Amino acid sequence: MTSYMERAIQAAAANLEEPQEAPAFDLSQFSLNGESSKMKEKMTQDRFILGRMAILGQSTVVYAKPNAGKTLLTIWLLIEAIKAGEIEPSHVYYVNADDNHKGLAYKLELAERYGFHMLAPGYHGFESKMLPAYIGQLVGTGQAMGRVLILDTVKKFTNLMDKGKSSGFGEVIRRFTMHGGSAVMLAHVNKNRNEEGGVVYAGTADLVDDADCAYTLDVVTEEPIGRTVKFENIKNRGDVALEAVYQYDHTEGKGYADRLASVRPVSEAEQRQAEQRRIMADKLEMNREAVEAIKQCLRQGERTQTELVKEIREATGLSRQKVMRALRDHAGRDTHRHQYWLLEVRDKNAHVYRLNWGVGLEN
Repeated sequence: MTSYMERAIQAAAANLEEPQEAPAFDLSQFSLNGESSKMKEKMTQDRFILGRMAILGQSTVVYAKPNAGKTLLTIWLLIEAIKAGEIEPSHVYYVNADDNHKGLAYKLELAERYGFHMLAPGYHGFESKMLPAYIGQLVGTGQAMGRVLILDTVKKFTNLMDKGKSSGFGEVIRRFTMHGGSAVMLAHVNKNRNEEGGVVYAGTADLVDDADCAYTLDVVTEEPIGRTVKFENIKNRGDVALEAVYQYDHTEGKGYADRLASVRPVSEAEQRQAEQRRIMADKLEMNREAVEAIKQCLRQGERTQTELVKEIREATGLSRQKVMRALRDHAGRDTHRHQYWLLEVRDKNAHVYRLNWGVGLEN
């Protein structure tokens, strides 16, 4: 009779399986080969979500300072794309995470009118912090294709100042677009401008690096006829516009619907004129003290250049260089371009200045 110990050993031996060799790791298990036809079927020609700045199937980020009109223009351009049949409105999800109740109500009404979806944190269980998970579900269930996400603003969904978090969020968006989704992300710029006077995007470079296209939006001019703003491309992938200029009525107290209805594209000729007006307005601001003193002096009658420079310097203490610059910058007949006096060269090269008609009647 076998002992208890012997029987235990025999039972253990009987339960042992032959050792199995683990299959060798091979990257080919991830290969997409053989799926090109299926992927090509899902490809479409370039179609634009916003003007010629955001292509369907790409990620685009727009940076602007607060109140520059990025939300207004995004909604206007989106509606124009829907009207033109560029996108299916029921596939668009505008995530409004940067508005008050009144603003949300106005924009929701527009969404209902034009057929796109409006989402907001705190409504119907939607949570900003869960957006990456929601996007992951769209990708995982094959529902990303053709879907358009507009994130207003993107800082509500990730920390743009944190390189790790910003990069991680960019990877989520990249997976979404690789599976046929589209994303437009609105973001802010720094308070300080660069040396050329342009706006600078806020946060790390990761969001720009991960996006297909990136734009800055800046105000060109503020005039009674309207506010002129310009989109400038800082990164592109595809046949997108390098710049686009629009104008809208920014009058205080203007209703959102009226403001939206006032948006219009600006032609190249109008753009040049607007930029010239901005340059002249900047010159006026720089020369304002000298300009006011010169106008006051010329209201008493014409003066030679020598007389003007002497009187203005004695009255204001400004340098000769500043007075001469003001005389040069604001000479001409067009008062709308801040040209307030005429220069006439008389005998013996005497430079004589006199006010334009109507300027002398100002208070």
